[in-house]
Amino acid sequence: MASFYALSLWLHILSVALWIGSMLFFLIVFGPAVHSLSPGTGVRVLDQGRQRFERLSWIAIGFLLFTGILNLVAHAMTSGSPPGVGYYSVLGIKLVLFLAMIFHHCLQAFKYGSKMTALTAEAPEELESWPEPLLSHWKKWFMLLKINATLGTILLFLGLALSRI
Repeated sequence: MASFYALSLWLHILSVALWIGSMLFFLIVFGPAVHSLSPGTGVRVLDQGRQRFERLSWIAIGFLLFTGILNLVAHAMTSGSPPGVGYYSVLGIKLVLFLAMIFHHCLQAFKYGSKMTALTAEAPEELESWPEPLLSHWKKWFMLLKINATLGTILLFLGLALSRI
């Protein structure tokens, strides 16, 4: 049971690193790098990057849900005594914040992502500046990404707190 729990925990940590790391990469490296490109190229490159980021994120979210449930069950089976109120309080906060992150990611993918893909396809190859409707959607998408990156960092600390309780 201990090796199963260790594997599940390792996959959980890997999924967290994948999701939060890709958010931070998009915010710190990829997004700013697109500004050095011409607007016509930048619009398309940013949309392609967003689509790849979303696919990667959904994979990480699936693993996080699966391994999170497995870790909760394995922790309960290996601890011997039932967790205290502090454990469940931290776990509850962690779950609420994780659900908020999933909600934000759904907004990014389904509300803004589809519109941005359509607006990108409509944009001519040679642009002198970013089209305003597209720029407006990107600003909202990036705001949600910043919120999720912040929540993800908080969740990392909550996960560490759970491991100490």
